[in-house]
Amino acid sequence: MSSLVQRLLAQAETKRHGGVVSRVHILVGILANVSPGALQRQFGQAAAGSPLAGAELVFHLVADPQSPDALAVRVMEVDPAA
Repeated sequence: MSSLVQRLLAQAETKRHGGVVSRVHILVGILANVSPGALQRQFGQAAAGSPLAGAELVFHLVADPQSPDALAVRVMEVDPAA
């Protein structure tokens, strides 16, 4: 498991507040060089058996290369399962 996926799992865990998660919203900067498809696969494999298992990743792109978040990849929030 990549250190990026480990970091995102840890961030999502701190935001879930004890429940099962349906969606994880991830901020991705335009200069972050991240493949959403690959990240979804790796996250899904790493989250297997946890309350984050099966969660959909929702990507929020920061398109401005001058933004302070242009290189960022981080969990913004999680949506609890219904």
